[in-house]
Amino acid sequence: MKDYYGVLGLGQDADQEEIKRAYRKMARQYHPDVNPDDGSAEGKFKEATEAYEVLSDPEKKQRYDLFGEQGPGAGGYGTGFEGFGTPFGDIFDMFFGRSRGATRRGPGRGSDLLYVLEITLEEAYTGTERELDIPRHERCEECEGAGLQKGYDLEICPQCGGQGTLTTTRRTSFGTFSSSAACPRCGGRGEINLHPCKKCGGDGINEIADEIGISVPAGVSDGDRIRVPGKGEAGNRGGLAGDLYVEIRVAEDETFARRGSNLHAVVTVSLAEAALGTGVEIKTFSGEETLRIHAGSQPGEVFRLKGKGMPKLNSRSKGDLYLTLEVQIPKKLSGEQKRLLEDYQELERKGKEAPHLMQRIRKAMRQ
Repeated sequence: MKDYYGVLGLGQDADQEEIKRAYRKMARQYHPDVNPDDGSAEGKFKEATEAYEVLSDPEKKQRYDLFGEQGPGAGGYGTGFEGFGTPFGDIFDMFFGRSRGATRRGPGRGSDLLYVLEITLEEAYTGTERELDIPRHERCEECEGAGLQKGYDLEICPQCGGQGTLTTTRRTSFGTFSSSAACPRCGGRGEINLHPCKKCGGDGINEIADEIGISVPAGVSDGDRIRVPGKGEAGNRGGLAGDLYVEIRVAEDETFARRGSNLHAVVTVSLAEAALGTGVEIKTFSGEETLRIHAGSQPGEVFRLKGKGMPKLNSRSKGDLYLTLEVQIPKKLSGEQKRLLEDYQELERKGKEAPHLMQRIRKAMRQ
């Protein structure tokens, strides 16, 4: 019968913390990477790992204490290290922080989240405040993201001895082949959680519906993103949370089209108003403005209202508002309208001016 307590240098009254400390000490001392020229180190290392696997598992320890290493009618406990190949699993890495393959992993940063927010063009002009409901995961307050009940630590995985991988060696007629795979018990982490936090179930995170206030600055453009640090997904194993990115979508406006910081719109006047000139009230995002249409203005002519466009992001300056003139030609004419236009056409053919006739035409067109 193997004396597993004696292998680790312990008495039979040793508790789990003492067993763990003894195994860590022997793993440091006899790991093959530390003793490349000592042929006996591998055997001592495997023997210590076998002892730890049994004594660290309460059920196996109880059977061992009662029946010895074989158990009642069993074929042994098994070490989980069958077919040690080269290179050896790196428990030394676990103790000194190096990384190889699917070994123990530290805290990981959480994923970023993306939320698409649609606003109006006027809201993009003035800026706006929004409250967003963001479903996300947050670090568990009970265990501070560790996933463990307070007062407990992660245990070294007894199946892989903390390596995170299991190596299998097969001997064939073509030679000896070794293959490694992530340990199925610890998922490649090298540690297992025997005392999971009751609030989060060992995940270290809880799902929440977070209400987050967003300030959208004046002058924001379609596709701009606002970053909210630390409001993404919670990190793994107590790692930092990711960020929330709010992507702006500016809806199309019925009146204005935006090109950079400038706005464009169409202003419509009658035939007589274009010919005689007029004043048109224009509604802008900053209030009403009067646009002076000079006499003889032509369709397609562009007028500019300086500083009446969109604010420039993080600046006090603004773009301009460009208004394209559209002259409305009536599809139907009353008898008086038709007669007056015919009179004007006749005077125009003779090369005579008719300002009073134009005023009458303007008046008639309004009817």
